[in-house]
Amino acid sequence: MSLTEVTTQRVAKERGSQRQTLGPTTLGPFLCLAAAMFYAGTNMALRRLAEPGDAADPLWVLFVKESITVLVVGPWLTWQVMRGRIQLPSRGHTLAIIAAGIPTQVVGNLGMIWAFGTVGIAIAVPVSLAVNLTTAAILGRFLLAERVSLRTFLAILLLVVGISVLQWGANGLGNPLAKTSPWQVAMAIGLCALAGFIYGWLTVVIRRVTTTGTSGWFVLVLVTGMGVITMGPMTLWRHGLEIAFHTAGEHWLWMVVSGLLNLAGFWTLTRGLQWTPVARANLLTSSQAAMAAVAGWVIFSEALNMPVGIGIALTLFAIVLSSLK
Repeated sequence: MSLTEVTTQRVAKERGSQRQTLGPTTLGPFLCLAAAMFYAGTNMALRRLAEPGDAADPLWVLFVKESITVLVVGPWLTWQVMRGRIQLPSRGHTLAIIAAGIPTQVVGNLGMIWAFGTVGIAIAVPVSLAVNLTTAAILGRFLLAERVSLRTFLAILLLVVGISVLQWGANGLGNPLAKTSPWQVAMAIGLCALAGFIYGWLTVVIRRVTTTGTSGWFVLVLVTGMGVITMGPMTLWRHGLEIAFHTAGEHWLWMVVSGLLNLAGFWTLTRGLQWTPVARANLLTSSQAAMAAVAGWVIFSEALNMPVGIGIALTLFAIVLSSLK
């Protein structure tokens, strides 16, 4: 065998090993982290739309945000089904997605938008993520029979502690938004916790249906479609068609941005969940808790104190711990 042939075979082996490193075990966690970034951007846009004194109606915001995904993906998905490239989901999967999608929109997303304008992004996002994380891990263990390793369990505990410290620090900063009564703050935090439970349930449903034959594109359209068919009639009943003409240009911009980022985040999360266990996927996507705290500090002029810094550090360390093989 000549030296050239030996070199060629060696290069081929190196390229093959590089392709293997980009397999599902690597790509799945990467997509989950990308989803965290997209969702963090979505929350920042929604936080701007919930600014006291210049807030847009949450029903209208949610309708526009979810309509973008339906309008972008819906026609393409219909075409793919007609050409036989993507199969329709089973009746059971469709009902499972709808059953999780409706409360996700009506309770989870709507409640979070209201909470952004009541307690701020630095508190709302960590509370929701903490409950989401524990709910998905528990449901994934019992419904999907996914083993929760000791390292993952320790990472969950560390992340819950980090998020709790982060929340405590954010509470100590004082509310940068409009003055709110104690019961409003308590209700906002309660809605964030309830939203986290619903998101955890939705995460498990997504992983179950996408790993047993249903295309992630159907999940994407069905879940966002639930927001369109629920928020649309309520917005029309409350404001009529005039709201589309009376919406400020800046509000239109942030609603479109939130919709596009949400589309990117939902797609990357759905793809990532196909190759990543629920507990680990939620740990990775929970990095948006740290992003939310930083955004509150840098973009929305919310102060940063020692507990918030410690919470961010613990959150990032938990994510690193969960990513180790």
